[in-house]
Amino acid sequence: MKTLLFLIIAFLFLTGSLSAQDNKASVALAAAIYQEEVTGNLDKAVELYLDILKKYPNDRPVAARTLYHLGLVNEKTGKQKASEYFTRLVNTYPDQKEVVALAKEKLAELGGQGVTKGSGGLLTRRVLTDASGVRGILTTDGKFIRGLDWETGDVIQVDVEGGQTSRITNKGLRTERLYYVEGYAFSRDGKQIAFDRYTTEGKPQLLIRNLDGTALRTIYDESSTIPFDWSPDAGSILALRGIIPDNEKELVLISTKDSSVRVLKKVESGPYVLTRASFSPDGRSIAFSLVNDGNPPQSEMYIMTTDGYNEVVVARHPAEDELLAWTPDGKSLLFLSDRSGTWDIWSIRIIEGKQQGDPQLLKKDFGKGSKFLGFTPDGSLYYKTLTPLGHLYFGEVDLETGKVLVPPAQITTRFNGPPSRINWSPDGRRLLYVSGGFEIDHGNNNLTIRSNETGEEHFLSTRLLKIWDIYWAPDSRSILAWGMTVNENALFRIETETGEITKLANGRWAPRLSTDGKTMVYMGNGGITKRNLYTGEESVGVKVGTKVLDNYDDLSPDCQKAAFQENGTIYTVSLNGGEPHNLFPGLTNYYVLRWTRDGSFIIAQALDNISGFYAATSEIWRIPVQGGTPLKLDLAIPRMEDFALHPDNRHFAYSVNDGTREELWVMENFIPK
Repeated sequence: MKTLLFLIIAFLFLTGSLSAQDNKASVALAAAIYQEEVTGNLDKAVELYLDILKKYPNDRPVAARTLYHLGLVNEKTGKQKASEYFTRLVNTYPDQKEVVALAKEKLAELGGQGVTKGSGGLLTRRVLTDASGVRGILTTDGKFIRGLDWETGDVIQVDVEGGQTSRITNKGLRTERLYYVEGYAFSRDGKQIAFDRYTTEGKPQLLIRNLDGTALRTIYDESSTIPFDWSPDAGSILALRGIIPDNEKELVLISTKDSSVRVLKKVESGPYVLTRASFSPDGRSIAFSLVNDGNPPQSEMYIMTTDGYNEVVVARHPAEDELLAWTPDGKSLLFLSDRSGTWDIWSIRIIEGKQQGDPQLLKKDFGKGSKFLGFTPDGSLYYKTLTPLGHLYFGEVDLETGKVLVPPAQITTRFNGPPSRINWSPDGRRLLYVSGGFEIDHGNNNLTIRSNETGEEHFLSTRLLKIWDIYWAPDSRSILAWGMTVNENALFRIETETGEITKLANGRWAPRLSTDGKTMVYMGNGGITKRNLYTGEESVGVKVGTKVLDNYDDLSPDCQKAAFQENGTIYTVSLNGGEPHNLFPGLTNYYVLRWTRDGSFIIAQALDNISGFYAATSEIWRIPVQGGTPLKLDLAIPRMEDFALHPDNRHFAYSVNDGTREELWVMENFIPK
């Protein structure tokens, strides 16, 4: 036995784990391996291994091999912690290359939680189970993920292997916050950052600075500008410039030396249609993806030379294609596409600005909600997965007593996450909402109509790129929406059978339609606006006593009265003007107000006064419109959102938002050698 122990110590010495014969950590490791492999006393071996990790965590060779053996022991005993020990080894001791390689092989064999092995040696492993603090992009050396904290101007960076978070403190201009930052981009050498902001006076600026905030200077301030990328030589910023009066955007190059601007492409449409653009590694070409009008809107990928000429579509397909990045060697473009029915990563070969051959599938089921972060020098790809958590619930309540009759039950929906903007149809047969999943289209345009009878979900395809407000028309056959097409932001009518949209007005939010379908009331154009949909005539402004009411929370079903809250009191008032009616005074919270379909009550759901989001208590009141005592419903659900009462004043629906699960992943051997 002593001879075998000596051989184990000798082996550790030869493999570099033993730096000297009297090294206590290495001797302890040898004794633990002896218990594991010679005596077969696995419990004792685990005890010794854990003691080594506690006493010698900074002896990296010994600690790494200890974790490897802990994984082996757990594998032998059939415990699920084997993968955890191998993963911990890979993430904590990446410099111990030989034992890390062994651990990766074991992870691939186990195929356990957080690890998958694909074709061509592709290994996908989870780096962080909680990546909620990871923001930004991967540095070109592959060591950090960096983002800009727009509250302080600090640069927050996460060590991708160890997971530690640190800050590069902003030593330059510090304000309470950088106000509204649309975007930022780091220079290729990682030494500078470009970002836009609005000043306290509302003036847009594009600034560049060193990472620590020094050498701050404005390079453009004539209009809003969102930076996408730095040229490889740091001589110019690739950005999207807004031309507000003409509702146009321009892809431009802005010189970091003299602030001169070169227009590369005009984009005659609203925001959100061009969200990513990037220089090729050699600086000779620019790639971008652009959303084009359609039903639904579709994105194509383009390449042009840096002088703005020779623009071509690449990987053309009727499906949706979104640019991710150039490969590090500049010979291919990576893009996200749903051309196979799922959201996958594809590549297309590019030589001298031209497409070569057909696209190649690289990663199946990447997911629409996953965020590409960047490549390491060896071609590994880091990304974040975002899984929305939450559900839809149905229940029943007695509106007279406030008591719950049927406890809320979770309802299965097609997509993960809490549905939003929940609305019952006036006939009570269907429920309208925006699905909470990231899997299709552009984010918040996934209109869903659920049958109350069968539970079937119908996904309504429209030309709308974004949707912010939705409400049923009185006939239950169409929907009013405040949304945005590729070309304009307006109020629309959506046909529920076909998805066809019709522009109704240039308003902004809260569209409501009178019972006869003739008059639409909405907010915009300087105040509360009533529009005759047949003649186009409009009247703006509603007087409350001597003041003009410029907003409301909801309208009565006949569109004759408005409900609003002011100074802790809920009021109703006629849209024809007059004195407001005090319904519920002395409130400390702000509430979302919704009129019941029969016009008898207002349902008030509390919001948090600080954040403006739904209050944690989910406090809900039933307030009689014609007078009477308000009653708090016996329904307090943590993280409740979008409470909606059925037209029968009994059934209800709501969503619960449990946040988002964010994980950091890496795909190694991603780029074929």
